[in-house]
Amino acid sequence: MQFHLKDSGEKYTPFDHFNMTTQVIFNPETGSKRANFTLSTLGQGSGSSDEVHPNSDQIFYVLTGTLNVLANGVLLGTARPGDAVLVTAGDVHAVSNGGEGACSYLAITVPPLEQTH
Repeated sequence: MQFHLKDSGEKYTPFDHFNMTTQVIFNPETGSKRANFTLSTLGQGSGSSDEVHPNSDQIFYVLTGTLNVLANGVLLGTARPGDAVLVTAGDVHAVSNGGEGACSYLAITVPPLEQTH
């Protein structure tokens, strides 16, 4: 069993993401061999470009703010605190901050991505 202490994980900006910080909570390097678990914070006007994870599902759980989920430039839906989004392996997806304040969400990726940044 392991505990993650607040603000103790590595922080980085994922590939093809902008004005966004992701903090590792658990991943294979920190002991979770079967999943990545991260906390992402998007500033106003931030987000990502379209991406595809051919072998991994992702679940986004919104903590604060408004998260727009897009594919190929088309808005698929908006998630607010308490909402969750399932992105299945192979789905094209992008995210953006849909509000005026910061947006934060938890992301669970199964199986873990080989490289994140």
